[in-house]
Amino acid sequence: MSKSSIVRQVKTAVESVDRIGQSKRDARMKNERHFIHSKKQKRETLSAGQNFAKWARETHGVKNLHELNESHYKAYIEFKQQQGVSDGHLKNIETGLKHIEHGMQLKAKQFGKEATQFTPDKRMITSAPTTRNRAYTHEQYEKIREQLSPNSQAGVDLMRNMGLRVNEAVNVRAEHFQKTEKGWRLNIQNGQGITKGGRYRYADVPKDFENRLESILSDKNPNDRLVPIQKDTLRESVQNGALKAGINPNGKGTHGFRHLYARERVDQLFQERGIGEEGKTMLERVIEHKDKGRSADYALHTEKQQRLFADVQDVVDKVHSEIGHGRGRWDLAKIYMRG
Repeated sequence: MSKSSIVRQVKTAVESVDRIGQSKRDARMKNERHFIHSKKQKRETLSAGQNFAKWARETHGVKNLHELNESHYKAYIEFKQQQGVSDGHLKNIETGLKHIEHGMQLKAKQFGKEATQFTPDKRMITSAPTTRNRAYTHEQYEKIREQLSPNSQAGVDLMRNMGLRVNEAVNVRAEHFQKTEKGWRLNIQNGQGITKGGRYRYADVPKDFENRLESILSDKNPNDRLVPIQKDTLRESVQNGALKAGINPNGKGTHGFRHLYARERVDQLFQERGIGEEGKTMLERVIEHKDKGRSADYALHTEKQQRLFADVQDVVDKVHSEIGHGRGRWDLAKIYMRG
C-alpha cells in the first residue's frame, strides 16, 4: 500500500458525507447527522482528516483508516493540545473527525463490511469557547457606510437590515424579493450559490428598510443581482471604509453587520412580546446552563418561568431562521444574540 493511500481514504470518506446543496434543515428533521453542507466545512473536514491520518501513519504506523481506534484519536487530540491549539479549533477537529468516521461507516455499509469506530461517544473538548461581541454599533455602521461606493453601500445595507452573509448579499437576485399585501419578503427557494449550504431562506423585510430596498430594486430585472460586485471586493471595501472612519474592523469584518441585525432583532421581538428585560435575563440563564452541559429548560419550576422560556425560545428560533440558522441553536444564540 502506497504512502498516500490513507490520505486518499480520507478524501473518499469526505465525499461520502458531502451533502452540499442539500437542505441542512431537512437533514435535521430526518435525524441525519454528521453530514457536510458547506464548502468551508468540507475544506476543514478534509484538512482535519488528512492531518490526523498523516500523524497516525508517521507516529503509529497506521497504513489504513480501518486500523484506527479510540486510543489513536485521544493521543492525537492530546498532541494538538500540547501544541497549544485553542479549544475552539480542537472542537472543529473533533467535528471533522466525526464526519470522517461517518463517511467510513457509510462506505463499509455499502460494501457489507464491519463499520470502524475510532471516535469516543463524548467529545474530549467540552469547554465552551469564550465569546465576544462581534457586532458593530448602529453609529459605526453609519460611519462605515459613508465611506463606501453605492454598490458597497447596498451590500452593507442588506447585511445590516436583513442579516445576510456577505456571499448572500452579493448573490441575492431581484426575483428573491416579493411584495405582498403585508409588505416585502425575502423568499429564496433554491439557495445554491447564494445561501450557506444552498438552504432556503424566508424572512419578512423590516418596514423601515422597505423604502431603501425598493430604491435598490428600482432598476433591476428579476435575474439581476442586487449588488453586482464580488464578495472579496465588498469585504475589502468594508475593511478600508472602517479604517477611514477610525473604526477597528478586526474580528468583525462584514459579519459584524449581521451580528448587529441579530442583536437588535432579538431585542425588538422581546419588546413586542412584552418580555423586554425578562427575556434578556432568561436568555442569559439558558446560555449559562448550556455552558454547564445542562438542558436549556433546566430548573424551570413555575408556570410563569416555563411560559417565559417558551417565548424566548420562539424568539431565538425565529431570528435564527431569518439569518439562516437551524432551530435550537443556543450555541449560536450565545454568539449572535447575547447582551
